[in-house]
Amino acid sequence: MIALRRLLVVVPSPGFGGAEAQTLQVARGLARMGVEVLVVAEPATLAAAGAALAGCASRPAALHMDPDAPLAVALARQGEALRPFLRGAEAALVCCPLPNAALGALRVLSEVRMPTLAVAHLVRVDWNSTPAEAALVAGLRVGWAAVSAPAARRLEALFDLSHGQVAVVPNGLPPASSPAADRARFNLPEGVPLLVQVGRLDDRKGAHLAPALSWAVAPGLLVLAGEGPFAPALAAAGVRLLGQVADVPALLASADALVLPSRHEGAPLVLLEAARAGCPILATRAALEAWPAPEAVARIIPREADAIAAAFRALLADRAGTIARVAAARAVAEACDEAGMITLTARLIEAEAARCAA
Repeated sequence: MIALRRLLVVVPSPGFGGAEAQTLQVARGLARMGVEVLVVAEPATLAAAGAALAGCASRPAALHMDPDAPLAVALARQGEALRPFLRGAEAALVCCPLPNAALGALRVLSEVRMPTLAVAHLVRVDWNSTPAEAALVAGLRVGWAAVSAPAARRLEALFDLSHGQVAVVPNGLPPASSPAADRARFNLPEGVPLLVQVGRLDDRKGAHLAPALSWAVAPGLLVLAGEGPFAPALAAAGVRLLGQVADVPALLASADALVLPSRHEGAPLVLLEAARAGCPILATRAALEAWPAPEAVARIIPREADAIAAAFRALLADRAGTIARVAAARAVAEACDEAGMITLTARLIEAEAARCAA
């Protein structure tokens, strides 16, 4: 049971990706526990979320902080956009896809002394906070969490938080049976090696490599699932695009491998989905930073098309090694369960409520 009755979930993202999916996964879980959940997000984010909002009320608001606006202006706009939705909420869960993406919302929530848990997803090694951001964070009365231990430690360094102040809430998967392979469902051919990439079509995820990688893996087939700014150019280059896929696990079960050539990551849910589906993994070390012993669960790749293609061929040829990595990855995924993620988040929110009441 959970004492919390009404929760405000704040999603300031301009689109819908892994951070937003994880946030709504927690929101749905809390709704199943009897909490009244209101999700406030950009209209486009709510539209893309679709069934991920099941069990939750939702309201649109202009929460995305304009990166071209002066910081003071962007903070004020975000805070004022959120303010109408504060009435009636007992606590807030704030998605921080980037560390500074919700500072305006966090400032307002702190001002009204609402118990708040801010969950950070991507925290890059090369980021630095501005003096204004650091000063703002120093005055916030909120709890912090991150999706991996490395991200938590970097967030502490970024905002000069004390060591251990940022809790770790690993991603988790809901209980489900292993999906069956069905390429026909996705209009994909049988009998050819299939390499799948899932995620936003942008440079950070390595989507710019797709044209060269498509040629390099031939006669195998590379397909990309997701949306993003590179989509038109990739389509023009002849890359096979599936758009947003509702059932990613089924797609992964149909593939010979997942490739994730990311420059930076938090704790990608797609890696857990691939592991559960028995789909071998090719990924950069950065993409696997949240995983113990990355070499034991995946083939490590650089962000270079020919090298990725060579790793794909080696994966197909080394059956014993691939089976061992798949088994190791599945063991990790089985330990990352959704119930634990939701329960831990609920406990952290209630701890913030107790702190605010003291």
